[in-house]
Amino acid sequence: MDDSRTKILILVSGMSPQIITETLYALCVQSNPEWIPDEVHLITTGHGRDNAVLQLLEDKKRFHQFLQDYNIVKPIRFDESTIHLIKDSQMNDLPDLRTPEDNEAAADTISAVIRNFARNADTELHVSLAGGRKTMGFYAGYALSLFGRPQDCLSHVLVSEHYESNSEFYYPTPYRKEITHRDGRSLDARQAQVWLARIPFVRLRSGLPESLLNGNHGFSETVELARRATERVTMRLWPCERRYEVNDVPGKLSTTHTALLLWIVVHLREKGEPVRPLSDGYKELGQEYGESFINIAQSYGVSLSTQTEALMRKGMDKGFIETNVSRLNLSLKKNLGPDLAERCKLASRRFGKLSGYGVPEDLDIEIMEGDVP
Repeated sequence: MDDSRTKILILVSGMSPQIITETLYALCVQSNPEWIPDEVHLITTGHGRDNAVLQLLEDKKRFHQFLQDYNIVKPIRFDESTIHLIKDSQMNDLPDLRTPEDNEAAADTISAVIRNFARNADTELHVSLAGGRKTMGFYAGYALSLFGRPQDCLSHVLVSEHYESNSEFYYPTPYRKEITHRDGRSLDARQAQVWLARIPFVRLRSGLPESLLNGNHGFSETVELARRATERVTMRLWPCERRYEVNDVPGKLSTTHTALLLWIVVHLREKGEPVRPLSDGYKELGQEYGESFINIAQSYGVSLSTQTEALMRKGMDKGFIETNVSRLNLSLKKNLGPDLAERCKLASRRFGKLSGYGVPEDLDIEIMEGDVP
């Protein structure tokens, strides 16, 4: 655990803000070592916010009482500014989640909040699934799978029988506190038990493109883009426009990188062999490669710069291939993410008895004519 990181507790809640103090009790009092957040962030509806403010914050109610009861002197930021409201497509606050559109809005809000906090390497997130509707908990867990880092954690808090869902119970007090069960029986809040169940989750972040990690994609779009990285890979290349699509993820290349990719693919198809690496002293092969590079670019309508064409007429050299293969692969990785880019990058590969630059054998490449639709 890195104490220099900002510890952020993220919860989803509907009409029962008790989940906040129950989770804080489990983390701050029961956990060994204790995990005291610097900030508490709540994702909820309009009604959920009103309940949280009224029952936990207003007039220094239960949240402040909890800190006092357990002598927690570390400042914990939790106020109306750390409550994130779910909004509809018109940016109006949603009082509750009723329709499929409302659920989609909740998914987008939860995803955005977790993604934004996970952008900062100096944060440590603890996300709770315990509150809100079942779909909200699912979205929170899925979002952490997509954006979570090694330091982040997922949990669910469990409360003993008779105290769970009791509107008068907020946390086990260190002194006798009488509350009433729904059947009229008296209970002592001090006797309640709270357990924190830590939930393992698969971290998918390393396979996502930077544009997805740093952008503003909605939940459904994020899941769709992540799913594409696991499918069979198809690349469509529009040479004239210098554009491509990999599993429907669009991208654009420089003129040189478009021509390089095109040249290596066509070379492999026409000659049945990869582009052999150039070494010092292979001037004739470099001359052949340079002429071939120009001809293939021209035949597919790729207009090389005057400087690149002049360089190719002198003969391609080892540095040109190595530098531009590396830069092309970096461009693909930035746009597609590491996993998807790995499945279509140029690399040294073996074809029969020969080895050299080529694309993966299981990559389907379609060279398209005309404009991008």
